[in-house]
Amino acid sequence: MFPHPRRVLAAFALLSLATLGLVTALLYAQPQSSPVVVTKLTSFTGTSEKGSLEEALSAALRSAAAVAPSGRATSWKVTRISGLSGGASPPSRIVVTVEAHW
Repeated sequence: MFPHPRRVLAAFALLSLATLGLVTALLYAQPQSSPVVVTKLTSFTGTSEKGSLEEALSAALRSAAAVAPSGRATSWKVTRISGLSGGASPPSRIVVTVEAHW
């Protein structure tokens, strides 16, 4: 009716060894790592003497596009906006700086 105690012990020992082997293999397995992509951020500046933010941003992006590798998309973000206004003869200058990478 019941299996022999030695067979139960042998089955338990075999199962324990298999589990131990599997756990050991999983602990020592090397994870697959993706290659690390390093990009260099470069700053580009555009200026508008008319006080146009859009014109200054377009000038900065044109500067970035001029040195971009052919066929690559340019990822950019605005890092600084500064300007000059007021005075006796009111000048209006806006300077936009962007960081870009490809």
